[in-house]
Parts: sequence; C-alpha cells; structure tokens
Amino acid sequence: MGYGRKKRAYRQKKTTDETAASSEDKPKQKYYDERKPFADIERDNEKFKSYYKAQNILSEEEFDKFYEFIKTILPTTFRITGSRTTAMEILNVVEKTYVPKLQDIVIDGVKIEPPKPLPFYPDRFAWQVNVPRLLIRKSPEFAEFHKFIVTETEAGNISRQEAVSMVPPLLMDIKPHQWVLDMCAAPGSKTAQIIEAVHSNDKLNEIPLGLVVANDADYKRSHMLIHQSKRLQSPCFMATNHDGAQFPNVRLPGTNTPWKFDRVLCDVPCSGDGTIRKNEKIWDNWTPAAALQLHSTQVQIFARGCQLLKIGGRIVYSTCSFNPIENEAVVAEVLRQTKGAIRLLDVSNELPGLKRKPGLKTWKVTDKIGNFVNNLEEVDPKLRKRFPQSAFPPTEAEAEEMHLERCIRIYPHEQNTGGFFVAVFEKVGALSAADRIAAKEEKKEIEVDMEEEKEEIVPSKRSSPENDSNDEDEGATKKAKTEDEADEEEEEEVKPYEGKPKKDVPGIKEAPFELVPSDSDDLKDITEFYGLDSSFPRDQFLLRSENNAKGRSLYFVSSAIKKVLESKDFSRLQTVNTGVRLFVRQSSPVDSASPFRLTSEGLPLLDSVLSDKRRFEIGLDELRVLLVEAFPTLDRFPEAKREKLENIAPGCCIVRLDEEGCKKAEFVGSLILPVWKGKHSLNVLLNKKDKRSLCERLFNAIPEAAPEHLVKKSTENQAAADAARRTNAAQE
Repeated sequence: MGYGRKKRAYRQKKTTDETAASSEDKPKQKYYDERKPFADIERDNEKFKSYYKAQNILSEEEFDKFYEFIKTILPTTFRITGSRTTAMEILNVVEKTYVPKLQDIVIDGVKIEPPKPLPFYPDRFAWQVNVPRLLIRKSPEFAEFHKFIVTETEAGNISRQEAVSMVPPLLMDIKPHQWVLDMCAAPGSKTAQIIEAVHSNDKLNEIPLGLVVANDADYKRSHMLIHQSKRLQSPCFMATNHDGAQFPNVRLPGTNTPWKFDRVLCDVPCSGDGTIRKNEKIWDNWTPAAALQLHSTQVQIFARGCQLLKIGGRIVYSTCSFNPIENEAVVAEVLRQTKGAIRLLDVSNELPGLKRKPGLKTWKVTDKIGNFVNNLEEVDPKLRKRFPQSAFPPTEAEAEEMHLERCIRIYPHEQNTGGFFVAVFEKVGALSAADRIAAKEEKKEIEVDMEEEKEEIVPSKRSSPENDSNDEDEGATKKAKTEDEADEEEEEEVKPYEGKPKKDVPGIKEAPFELVPSDSDDLKDITEFYGLDSSFPRDQFLLRSENNAKGRSLYFVSSAIKKVLESKDFSRLQTVNTGVRLFVRQSSPVDSASPFRLTSEGLPLLDSVLSDKRRFEIGLDELRVLLVEAFPTLDRFPEAKREKLENIAPGCCIVRLDEEGCKKAEFVGSLILPVWKGKHSLNVLLNKKDKRSLCERLFNAIPEAAPEHLVKKSTENQAAADAARRTNAAQE
C-alpha cells in the first residue's frame, strides 16, 4: 500500500473492499450502489485533468483513455503470504480447488473472468479477481471462493494487497543475509514481502543472517506492522516508531560506526492520487497544493535513507502518486544533495511482466493556489517562504545526467491497476565519514577471509575513530551538521534521540526488551521437559516484563537482532516489537509438567530441535476429531493411538499429521500442532482464526466452541497468575 493512504487514514474512513469489472468494460452504475457514501461522488475533476494534461504525463490520446479508466473500480488483488512451504499449500488450494470451479461462469448474460495470477509476480503467488462484490454474492461458486479468501485473510495466509503496491519490494532484490530497513512501513504489506524475501532460504531450515527493521512515525500504525507480520513469525524482525527523516543511529557491539543497511525502502507519505480508483473522495478533494506540502518531507526521508544505506546497497523510493513534484522532483533533489554517491539504476529488464512508462525529465510547477509558475520569483511573496525551490525541474543537461527516464511510472489503464511511482538506486560512494570507515572495515573483513593463514591483521592508525573523526572529504566539510548526521563525528557521547515519537506516544512506555541469561532456571526446565537440543542457541531468548517480574512469554530472536539489543545505543530506538514467542507460562501449574507450553507460531523454529519424547502422529480422521471437537476425550481416538497418548505425561506435546494424511490433505510440507494433553482429553493450542481456517480448508467444517465454564475458568486462572507474578515482583 502506498503511503498516501496512510496519511489520509487520519482524515477519513477507509472505503469498503473494492472489486472490479474487466478492463474492457466500464462498470455499470448499479455496481456503485453498494459503495455508499461514495455512490454520489462525481468522478470528474477539471483541476486534476488540466494539471496532469499540462504535465504531459501521457500523449493526449492516451491521457483520455487513462482519465476514463481511473473512473472505474479497482479490481480485487491478493497475495499468498508466509513461508514458501505455507504459500505453496495455499496456492495448491487456489489452483486445484477454486480456479477450475470458476471457469465458464455466466451471470446476467455476461461471462465472468476467473481469477488469474498477476503477470509480473514470481511463482504465481499474487492473483487478481475482476468480479464486483455484487456478482460474487449472486454466484455460489464465487461465494465459496470469497469465503475462502475471507477465512485465509483472517488467518494471515492471504494479504489483500493492491497489485502496484507489490512492486517496490520485488525491485529491492533482497537476499537472506541482508539487513533491510522499511522507513515508512505501516500498515505492513510491503514489510511482509520483505520478511518473506529474507526467509527465502527456509527450505534449509536455517535462521537467516539478515534482519528487517520496519519503522513508522505513528505509534498506533506501527502496531499494525505486528499484525501484518504475525503469520510470518520471523525472529529477524523488529518494529520501531520514529520519524523516518530522523531515524536514529545505532552502533553495534564491536563496531565504530552506526549501523548500515544493505537494502532500504522509502515508501514515503504522499498525496496518493494514484489510488483514485479505490479512494474515490480524491475526486472531490484533489488539489496540487498537497504535493507541494509533502515535497520537503519526502526529500528528508529519502535523504536519511541514503545515509543509512551501505555503499553497494540498493534503495527504493516509491509513492502512490502521479505528481512529479512528489516523484521526479524528489529524486532530482536527492541526486543533487548526494553529489554522485547515489546512482539511479536502469531496472527495465526486471519484472518483465510489468507494463511501465519512463520517468519525466521536465514538469510544470504550480503555486499553492494553482497558478503555474516558472521560478520562485513568480510565487506570491506571502507564499514564497515555505515554497520548496527543489520542486522546480532540473535543467535539460542535469536531467540527462541524472537519467530520470530510468524512474518507473505505472498507469492504471495499462494493466488494470492503481497508479504508482518507483525509482531504484545504488549507493556507489561515501556520504559521510561513517561510510568511509565502514567501507574500510568491510574491506578488512574480506582480506581476513582471503588470508586465512594470518591470525590477525594489525589495524592502521586510520581505523581509529579519533583519527577518522576529522577525515572528511571536501563535500563533507562543506555540509552543515544536523542531529541526524551524528555519524559525521565519531564521538563517544551521542545526544539521546528526541524526535517525533515523544509527541506521537505521550505517556506510552513499551515494556523493556531483556535478553534471558543462557543458564536461567526457566531454560533449564524447558530443556529437560521438552528435550531441547544443545545446538539451539540459549543466549537469544528474550523476556518482556515490567519491574523484573517473571514474564508470561519467552521470545526468541536471531543473532542479528541480538546484536541490536546488545548495543549501547539500543535505548535510542523506540522499539515496538521483536522476537517470536516460543513458550508461554501456564496460568496454573500442573504436577510433573513444565510451567511453559509451546506456541503454534514457535513450532516451525523448534520442531527440528525438540526430542521425540513428547510427540505423536495421527491420521487425517484423528486430526478432524482434534480440530473440530472441543476438548475431545482420549477414547475418541483409535486404541493404538490412545495407548501411546496415555503413556505421555500431562502437559504440552507436539502432534504431527502422518505422511498418508499429508498426501490426502495435499499438504506440500508437514502439519505440526501444539496440543495440551490432560488426564483424559486433548486440546489443540491454536487461536480461533487459525483453527477455523484449518477446519474449513481441510474438512469444510466449523470447530465447536469451548464450553463457557472452561473458558471462564481459564480466564480466571490467568488473571490470578498474572496478579501473583506482579505481587512477587513488587516484593522482590
């Protein structure tokens, strides 16, 4: 999702889910009737039309086609999410179960196009449905498909994401070992794509060396990132809450320089008129002033992203706007500021299925009233003070040198999408002293790897921070120092970060993130009860609790995230969330059982490192009993299975669907579930949405609700346990 929608979210309610007719036919008016209160909006705006015609974004003939097309409703698109194994399972259901059912459907004399994969998205993991919701309700076949989409979206296996919003992460060219920063991430659809790319080696059952930092300036919206990334359950993920233009420096243990990222995404706040097919109020509210108001902010965020990027790294700038003031003008200004350190890349050979137009080399500027102006002198003196000089186009020679034509413009009429702008850059030179030091340190690491016979390389005087603090090139010495260019001075004392989040989150304090000692009693208990293999890291567990209370949950983080947590500068990060929850403390103790139970989100990480003493296999029929029935008793299972279950001591254990069951259910990988084994019954430990998703997908059934008295008792036990932990902490 482009960030234009993010900005408007503060001013208006989000529209209802949109679907579309085919690209050949303009939707009939009756299909707009369900879209109240937008049904009466006149889809015409002369200012919008005149402004973009003057910009020559398209030929006159093509512009007319474009203008008529943006009056139609955007089609529904969705992306299959999660690890590759999970995604393949969902894709299998879509292609083998639903697409065949949706062929040759005719409603009201009109043949309906079946769902089809987006031509530019790899591995058929993104799909488009050109069917209005009204027609979906009329057709039993589409109604069944719609139910599937809703269920899997709630479970987190499918993300309803606009097609063009999927483009920027694809062009980042992310590898599993890379450190990636998403500067303006909420609500998180692109972040989810980034996490999936970092985990693209999950077939090897390895935790990637890379990490993903997803940042957003708004506290409440930064929590949306957690919801979007929930299904992926990455130990390499961290959500933060900062103004992107003032994202803080963090020095990692053993380094002299602030952290740098291999990949950065700047999907910045924008006016969002590229979403006009979806956000129809734009027809009434559009004005060229919106782009001018955001231009400077966009430049600042993009420039900060360039500072945080490693030399040799790739940064992607994007908006969901047609406006060159927010697009090419921002690109041109940052290219000027970076003086050759950032290079605009030609990515015309990447994503071959994507139809696109080149970036503009020149454009026209209006003042905030809407009058076209050629330079700052023509702007009303009263408005001139805050008017961005960088909004004006570069000279013809500058534009040629910048290669602005390498920018990507995506127009709705070409592929039945929304509108989008994307530009891809590589950092080819240093922007600061920190860049030069980091480059030297990286070069030194390579030399160590190449000369294994040398046990140690003696550092030169220039590797010392005292020496490098004054080692600046001509461009750097001419720069004025700002709070965000602390990496220009390699000093031990750094001012604490004092940015927007203090205003955004008054009175809100996140629970601390504390690493658990590797020899803690809790980890010893877990190791003994579950047979946790000695190869699994004990020094990467995380606890979040106030006042040193015993935490209810134990989280696990990757080695990369651990480095960030151990940084002396970690307190400068307004961290919202990180880590995968592996174990949850029980609300009431059970004799001989561990006080911690397993979680469904943690099992993929733990499956290969837990012993077999608390495992058992079941077939598809037994899985149905376990999922559909509430607290099934042991006598509901075959005798052979029942005997094995009775021999397992009460407590949490792992259930695996056997090989024959996986074949019948058409699972690409395996299915493992955490189950609480009581004296006489079982209870699968899944949340309601995940449990319902599995039941409907496998058995076309809805799970039974747990008896009210058990739910009440569980809630009371948990509340009592939490209160006891708080009391003990206060006494300690």
